[in-house]
Amino acid sequence: MADSDLPVTDECPVEPRERDGGFTFVETVLTIVLIGIVVVPVLAAVRGAIHISSTSKAAAEIQTVLINAADRVQRADGTATCDFSTFAENAAVAAGWPAEDVDVEQQYLDVATGTWVAGPAYGAACPDGDPQQRTASRITITATSPTGDLQRSIQVVKTDV
Repeated sequence: MADSDLPVTDECPVEPRERDGGFTFVETVLTIVLIGIVVVPVLAAVRGAIHISSTSKAAAEIQTVLINAADRVQRADGTATCDFSTFAENAAVAAGWPAEDVDVEQQYLDVATGTWVAGPAYGAACPDGDPQQRTASRITITATSPTGDLQRSIQVVKTDV
């Protein structure tokens, strides 16, 4: 049978598809809520990781300043000075920090009592401020991060005996 032999009708043999209506409002809101449930914890984890990373970086910088300061104090000529604060402050300045971010407490060993005593001149590490006396000095260096949220200390015992 040829195509021309088919009867012509206005009816279509197949039902036409209904028009796609898209997403409903409820489906859209539900999708947004589900995405939020997944994204919020991920963002919280990222924020925590950033905070831990910045704290670790600050701790590493403080350790670097303290080790540098301790090294400078240890190499300083103890027979020429009783004040080691300049050496420690220079370590902070070398790291790009203000000198005020380093605090130095200096003491000397009183051999008569066996205790550490702060010297007379603003906590100098020598008795009577005289660097020529042979004694043991204890220098406590405290560094505070420039943001002020982290602080560490180190002690250096220096002797010319």
